Amino acid sequence: MATTVVEDELTLLDWLTRCEAIAESDSFLRIGHPEDQVIVLIATLLRAAEAGVNWREIYRWIYDQWHTQRPLFPDLETMAAAIDDYRSRPKLMSA
Repeated sequence: MATTVVEDELTLLDWLTRCEAIAESDSFLRIGHPEDQVIVLIATLLRAAEAGVNWREIYRWIYDQWHTQRPLFPDLETMAAAIDDYRSRPKLMSA
């Protein structure tokens, strides 16, 4: 049981680290497409959700840390609506 808790925490930290790297990147601002940062962050949070990770906990931390520097980051309710919308769409089969 303890091993599962540790593994879950490590998985959460792994996804948090990925999202933090996206949030702190200035590349999107430099190339003039800060909205793409939100798209990449949503995609990463979707992958975390598919992996069974609590994406809300990750985004809450990211938003608290970065929303003043990244005004395009949506609040938690708006992000939840976007994530839920993507997750409710039918999955396309890849060839």
